[in-house]
Amino acid sequence: MKKKNNYDNKYSIAHWDGCENDDFFFNCFTNSSEQWKKEIYDIYFGSTFLHRDVTYGDTMGTNISQNQYRNLLEIQEKYGIPLSLTLNEMNRPVEMLRRDIIKDLITFIGKFYDDGIRSCTISHTHLMKTGALQETFPDMNWKNTVNHGIKTTQQFIDYVNLGYNTIQLDRDFNRNHRELKRTKKEADRLGVKTCLLIREGCMPECPYKTEHDCWQGAGYFRTINSSYWDSIKFTCNKWRSGDFVNHGLPNPRTATDIMIHSKEDWDDFADIVDIFKVSGRLIRYPKNHLEKFGYYFLIGDKIVAAESFKEIYENNLSPFLMWYTYHTVEKDHPMVTDIDEIKKLLAGHFWNTDPAKTLCKILKNCKNQCYSCHKCDELFMGEHLDSLISL
Repeated sequence: MKKKNNYDNKYSIAHWDGCENDDFFFNCFTNSSEQWKKEIYDIYFGSTFLHRDVTYGDTMGTNISQNQYRNLLEIQEKYGIPLSLTLNEMNRPVEMLRRDIIKDLITFIGKFYDDGIRSCTISHTHLMKTGALQETFPDMNWKNTVNHGIKTTQQFIDYVNLGYNTIQLDRDFNRNHRELKRTKKEADRLGVKTCLLIREGCMPECPYKTEHDCWQGAGYFRTINSSYWDSIKFTCNKWRSGDFVNHGLPNPRTATDIMIHSKEDWDDFADIVDIFKVSGRLIRYPKNHLEKFGYYFLIGDKIVAAESFKEIYENNLSPFLMWYTYHTVEKDHPMVTDIDEIKKLLAGHFWNTDPAKTLCKILKNCKNQCYSCHKCDELFMGEHLDSLISL
């Protein structure tokens, strides 16, 4: 019997809440291929619950606009792709346990529920344990937040017992395949889904991340008309460029992204993860970009392009890990879409060399213990670095 595909209904994608052009995401989505649309599991967006005594909402410091929200409702209605509300603030006020505030929060969520939204990320674990939300919205798919940092199967089970239906796993699972298999076994037993953030760009266990998220969620950088990266120069700015970027991809230790090289690697992960999550709610593409979603990456002065992941998978256009570089590209960039020509361009790519393919295999189970490994450093820099923080 032919194995069913592992790419339809697979991706949880971020709506570009931070995009200044309200229609850009909608236009990109509408213009994309029907197969690309089939591969989307849901679209998540942010909003904030505003109460006279408490504010609870979003750690990204941005919210969807009314026009953007109307566009998403049209996508949900026309294409049947679920929307997912995000309330993932790092600060989780104790006041949220007050009956009057729970009542008002239920009214807030209820407006989205009335619009047909049946998925919600919520970070407040004490609130979830009360059961008030689950009782009021029995058809809601409740997700925890990636920021809960679930790294083990036991933690996974604990969060299921809080009342979550979909458990969003920590990015560490991208580098701990053995534990991921154990977690999936328990997910199937308990009847819940797993969701894995496969690309974000944050270093493993970054000691700055909690403060970054708290400051950004509180809107501090908006008040000074700046961004975290522009204001604080000694954090990830130090390892997102220069010697740490080679062959179109940063040294893999500077992030905890999934390192899938080929069709076989894809199946290895896709068989044990229900949903792959892709970040990007802060994306602000300019107007000169192509208004169409797809898969693209740069080789020399050319962009290779595929309309769907199915096209990449069925033609085994390795290295797969490079295809997540862009959502869309500049309109006037030279673009290659012919499969045979793409294969020729990919044949000599760095990530198709034996040392790079070996590194991909190592990273599946390295657990981000860079100080005792240095395989990434040796391939990218030719020197050892125990900690990125030392830069």
